[in-house]
Amino acid sequence: MKRITLFFILFFVLTNVVAKDVRIGLFYRSNPKTITVEYNVGRYTFFSEVSYYKTLSNKSDKVIFKAYNNKVKAYLNGNKIGENIWFRLDRNTDLNSLKISDGKIKRPYEGSLIVYSINGKLKVVNEISIDKYVEGVIKGEAGYGYGLEYYKVQAVISRTYALHHQKHKKEGFDLCDHTHCQVYKGVNTNKKIAKAVTQTSEEVIVDSSINYINTLFHSNCGGHTVTTDMVWSKKLPCMESVKDTFCINSSQAKWKKTISKTSWVSFLSKKTGKSVSYLQSKSLDFNQYTRQEYYKIGSVKVRLVDIRKNYRLKSTYFSVHDIGDKIVLIGRGYGHGVGLCQEGGIVMSKTYDYKQILHFYYQNISIMTINKVEYYKLF
Repeated sequence: MKRITLFFILFFVLTNVVAKDVRIGLFYRSNPKTITVEYNVGRYTFFSEVSYYKTLSNKSDKVIFKAYNNKVKAYLNGNKIGENIWFRLDRNTDLNSLKISDGKIKRPYEGSLIVYSINGKLKVVNEISIDKYVEGVIKGEAGYGYGLEYYKVQAVISRTYALHHQKHKKEGFDLCDHTHCQVYKGVNTNKKIAKAVTQTSEEVIVDSSINYINTLFHSNCGGHTVTTDMVWSKKLPCMESVKDTFCINSSQAKWKKTISKTSWVSFLSKKTGKSVSYLQSKSLDFNQYTRQEYYKIGSVKVRLVDIRKNYRLKSTYFSVHDIGDKIVLIGRGYGHGVGLCQEGGIVMSKTYDYKQILHFYYQNISIMTINKVEYYKLF
């Protein structure tokens, strides 16, 4: 009897999984006090914690929300209709959309909308199916002009990233729309992106413990990716260093920067505690044929990530050449170098499928659907 009961519980779970929703905080950096919401497509039920107002279904329908301490004032078609803790515009289908503006940016967004206020600043939350969200992320993070197979790569890593990083739970949403999480720009109109998301629907990357991995990516690794401990403090699973010959002829593969020797030595002196005269007596040349963590001068060393941050370099993958009163850096790659190399993935996508690309840049992984991951977590 227990086995039969367990079977029906599992059957119910597996056959009733719907597309997972995520909550995205819009206009995260601008912290607006007022937003304007215009009807765009479909039907929206408009209500608050105390009242139902109407169904928005006309092109002329417009709602203005204004923050008032920890409450929100709402004006429907020019008339004030309430002052409440929260308001919600609930979608009829995933294809419904609203045009939302903070006074600077105006974009259409699919999904539902929740508006509330904290300390006189509006929190504007877009509740949307994860696949529709991923379309908007690919639009923001990758842009247009790439092939279907590469968009599939971006779809899987963006979807996984969203489920791994839930950075804003305490604020009432999962992720923001800025680079702090993933750049999200609302409704996607590119058919190739939509097709890539549909063909990889709900696919995510997990490690051997069936946990969503941190799908880090960067523009160009310069020919060699790095492990996370060389950039940050902790080594993460599935992020092994790989030799990448696919990106070495791409646009961000090489760079050069000239710095005054005075500036260079002064910076090194501050970082190491060694005197300027000591450093000037040592060779400042440094060749980085393979990825390293430190720049070494005599008996001391400086983390390459610190040098990159100070001089705003494209990467930590560079060699140092002492030329008279100048230091010339010859560098490779653009970005932190961990995980997926985007330009390498773009080149690979011309001859490899998206799963092969993902397995190349992330090691010891499995690609599964969200409902399968949730199923395995039952045990």
